[in-house]
Amino acid sequence: MKKIGYIVAIVFTLFLGNSLNASAEESYFPDEAEIEAMNLELKALVEEANKQLENGAEKVEVTSGNVTLFFEAKENRVSPFLKEGSVSATSTVGSKSYQAYVANTLGFNFRHAVSGTFSWNSSGQLTGLTAVPDLSGAAYSRTETTTKSGVDGILGRDAKIAEVYSRGTFTPLKWSPKSYYTTIIVNVYGPTQEYRIMEAKIDY
Repeated sequence: MKKIGYIVAIVFTLFLGNSLNASAEESYFPDEAEIEAMNLELKALVEEANKQLENGAEKVEVTSGNVTLFFEAKENRVSPFLKEGSVSATSTVGSKSYQAYVANTLGFNFRHAVSGTFSWNSSGQLTGLTAVPDLSGAAYSRTETTTKSGVDGILGRDAKIAEVYSRGTFTPLKWSPKSYYTTIIVNVYGPTQEYRIMEAKIDY
């Protein structure tokens, strides 16, 4: 009888331990209230990042308690044979590479980045734009949708402003039936070779 009591106690302890572990693991996934709080933080971070970009910063990393927002652009080497006034309207005279990402630092982390290049001609028109997404987060399965388009014309022909739109989906591999969604929208400007983060957001 005493032996049966020991077995019951051991089984109960194991069950209780597994339940507590599951609850602890589940708590590492941000809940809806925490996601809303992160978005409030992101709004402030987007404003701060854009202020720095407007002041000429080429690399910006701003962070709060739960999220990080990053943007960087670098001048690419341009062929010395391309000179202002001696090229056609469709020739590239300048190019920059860029990278933007948003990452949560609360609970099981995930990161959504998009990078690429944009180029412009002597008339300030955007002759090219690439956008390559990169999603990471070991506790999630990940998918994305990324597009690029001219805002005021056809990209590669007469657009001077273009938009990169990237939306990520992060689905927890365990414990949570809901997915998290990230959105990054960046506008690039051919005439000034500048950029602006239009949106960085996490949805639940």
